[in-house]
Amino acid sequence: MSNNEWKLVELAKNGDAKAFALLYQKYYTDLYRFAFCLMKSSHAAEDAVSSAVLKAYENLGRLHKNDSFKSWIFQITANECRNQLKKLSIYLEDTSYPEPCAAEEGYLTPELREMLSPLSEEERLVITLSVFTGYNSREIASLLHKKEGTVRSIKSRSLAKLREYINSTENKKGGISHERQ
Repeated sequence: MSNNEWKLVELAKNGDAKAFALLYQKYYTDLYRFAFCLMKSSHAAEDAVSSAVLKAYENLGRLHKNDSFKSWIFQITANECRNQLKKLSIYLEDTSYPEPCAAEEGYLTPELREMLSPLSEEERLVITLSVFTGYNSREIASLLHKKEGTVRSIKSRSLAKLREYINSTENKKGGISHERQ
């Protein structure tokens, strides 16, 4: 965390709404992508992020370490997504995705949504945070409260699943047979 960001957190904790707005602005895109990965809907992701940010603002005084702001707000967002999923009776194991709206089209194409569907929630989170938002294993471990080695293992397993999916899809489309003639 930069010194400037640490100061923004401190100002926000002391009631400076503009400082909190700057922090929100800095993390909104990553929070949205994270929520979208869990919620599978742009509208639900936006609602979850909005609710999480409001909860974070209301409870900012409970944040003990300014350095932890990023992982703290991500954890609140994850909890809010899970709560909303429970309320909507949407199960994370359901891999069917709704049709994308305009806001989603630049983020996940139908092909990419289909490709990610065999992955578990945890695997989708790690891949999304790594590939789409550029976080490294240490940062992802902090966000998900896991060890770095565990995150690397999840990422490796997920990428292997994706390679297998791509290969099987290409074989089906191209009519390639691995059987001996």
